[in-house]
Amino acid sequence: MAKLFACRGGQSEVNGAPEKVKLLPLGHVKSQKGDFDVDEESFRLMKQTFLERGNDIVIDYEHQTLKDVQAPAGGWIKDLSIEDGAIVAKVEWTPQGKKYLENREYRYLSPVVLVRKSDGKAIVLHSAALTNTPAIDGMFPIINSIKLDDYEGGNDMDIIKKLAALLGLGEDATEEQVTEALKAAVADAKKFKEGTENKNPEGGSEDEGKVVSNKVICEMLGLKAGAKTEDVAAAIVALTNKKPEGSVSEKEFKELKDKIARRDADDAVLMALKAGKLTPAQKDWATQYALKDPEGFKSFVEKAPQGVPMGELDIETKANKEETFDEATLLICKQLGVSEDDLKKYGKDVR
Repeated sequence: MAKLFACRGGQSEVNGAPEKVKLLPLGHVKSQKGDFDVDEESFRLMKQTFLERGNDIVIDYEHQTLKDVQAPAGGWIKDLSIEDGAIVAKVEWTPQGKKYLENREYRYLSPVVLVRKSDGKAIVLHSAALTNTPAIDGMFPIINSIKLDDYEGGNDMDIIKKLAALLGLGEDATEEQVTEALKAAVADAKKFKEGTENKNPEGGSEDEGKVVSNKVICEMLGLKAGAKTEDVAAAIVALTNKKPEGSVSEKEFKELKDKIARRDADDAVLMALKAGKLTPAQKDWATQYALKDPEGFKSFVEKAPQGVPMGELDIETKANKEETFDEATLLICKQLGVSEDDLKKYGKDVR
């Protein structure tokens, strides 16, 4: 059971264009999209992922990196550290980003983090954004969070635990067990109601008192006590399928993940080409390799010998495509009365 949140949160206030900016406080963090924890393990895992990827972390504007739009960088996170009870980023601002900050056109830095479902701990720093829209007061403690381990079904597990407790099941009860218990409870309530109605067709307070066994569940579902079986079933289905505000579908999440993977692969291949570790003819193969196994491709590039730089390869390829002749050949042909056009047409082997 999981969900993908890209929520706007309170953030670290930025004055001017500082080289170091606080991203996350150590401790329990509260946001409108759920609480989570940040500790030294969070920092260690964030730093480890940052070093393994080998790429600077982007600081964009208004979280444009999470949207299917052009996302220019306002700065780049070059390093992470722990200082003054917080995870701190060392930032290299772009000229435009620095200008925005110095003019106070943007004042807040809003991180996007990956939160582990098992213990609610932030473990990966995805990106950060300059923004002017903090969600609540207390700018520094409030952040954006993407719960990637948790992207398909919202807060269903919390609801299931509550239902399990009401039904007399253990905390480790599965969704299937809770569903079966609910079906049995609804069936029992239906039989009980039908039996009491047969005994007292005109209804009355006696029947209302005997249906109290289902009253708590009805209240949780927002229904009146003694609601019809089909109403209870419909409310449960709606609750299970409800999509939380700010969440995205599994398809949208996969598209975002594929887009980021493709961008990283293209960047890695381009760097390898510029370093002379690949030839242009290897580009398609290298891109597929980098998509399937980023770490394997990184290791391959590190071990590959340096060949001809990409710029030189382009020049050489262009020259090979043109039919040119040296000055000596052109001089001899001129003395013999042979034009350059005739030489290109009939004398391709004369060089």
